[in-house]
Amino acid sequence: MPAKVALEALRTYDPAAVLAAMRRVLTPLGGMEAFVQPGQKVLLKPNLLGAFSPDEAVTTHPSVVRAATILVQQAGGKVSIGDSPGTGELKAALRRSGIGAVAEELGATIADFQASAEVEREENVVGRRLALAQAVTDADVVITLPKLKTHAQMGFTCALKNQFGLIVGTEKALWHYRLQDRDWLAALMIDINQLARPALAIVDAIVGMEGHGPSGGDPREIGALVAGGDLTAVDAICCDLVGIDPQSLPLMRAAGRVGYGTSERGSIELHGTPIQDLRVPDFKKPAHTHSILDIIPLPKRLAVWVRRVLTSRVEIIRELCIGCNACKKGCPLEPSAIDPEQPGTGVDQTTCIRCYCCHEFCLVKAIRLRRSWVDRVFHLNTLVEALARFADRWRSRRS
Repeated sequence: MPAKVALEALRTYDPAAVLAAMRRVLTPLGGMEAFVQPGQKVLLKPNLLGAFSPDEAVTTHPSVVRAATILVQQAGGKVSIGDSPGTGELKAALRRSGIGAVAEELGATIADFQASAEVEREENVVGRRLALAQAVTDADVVITLPKLKTHAQMGFTCALKNQFGLIVGTEKALWHYRLQDRDWLAALMIDINQLARPALAIVDAIVGMEGHGPSGGDPREIGALVAGGDLTAVDAICCDLVGIDPQSLPLMRAAGRVGYGTSERGSIELHGTPIQDLRVPDFKKPAHTHSILDIIPLPKRLAVWVRRVLTSRVEIIRELCIGCNACKKGCPLEPSAIDPEQPGTGVDQTTCIRCYCCHEFCLVKAIRLRRSWVDRVFHLNTLVEALARFADRWRSRRS
């Protein structure tokens, strides 16, 4: 059976308009009742990266969380809302994002993302036994509510990547340290999805983020809600909306390798607003979605060296830094590779693993990603992107 993905045009966060649009986008999928039965405990998992306001387009908008909560409650479900922010406390993120006020208004509980429970799946690639938030194991149904954004490390963050927040607190940083290759990190994220088994994704693509996401980019109106039960298919359609090749993304390739969902357009059945009416042709994509290692397999030591030479370096923008140390606290290394109190760029480039957690966690956009001198001189990443596009076209013609 083809995977169903529904789209609904929407250019406002007015609560009543969002609720009506969410009803419409879920109708082709059978409505919320197709996913939630009376009496079930439902975990709503928004993107709560940190304590950002809704207009910064970093976190899922509270109107989207509000509409999902209402529809779950009307289907007879008992709602809890939660996430594990990459930086800071959940309480601050809930307050600043407006999601805490939604939970209070509608009587939803805040899920326990402090305690964790071990879950196991023998077929997983990286994490056969993982500790996820206990709220996941307590829930009967998990519904993910991601924000469509670019991502400095992974290229794109939407339905699939949103489940990385099910890993509690600093454990996420430790996984960045253990898996310094983004393909392995992508495989871990697919493992998490297979363990958590989200039943439904409803994407906040009303205003997304372009450029240097997931927190340092620019808000960009896309004007859509996107929904579906196959999260890989949902991500593929969201990529289409903003002109990103799904196969350039580590997460989509990782999903394809283990057969988790589908990204093939011929296997996706679209409903609702025609996608051609919603595409954003000039969306600013992340600097480089492909890696030279995607095209030319190299021995491990050489691959590590090439990655360090070609990937962008982190620098602190001194005039913007407020000294909050969110970057230092979020670095997975011990001692941290970044420290605002250190002179120069504030970054130890010899130990930095280019995970870009510090860039992701900075609340004031005081961290920039500077292209390596090799790339600036020889434009190697641009060449890699061109080779990747050529390879994609060649594979398409062959098939």
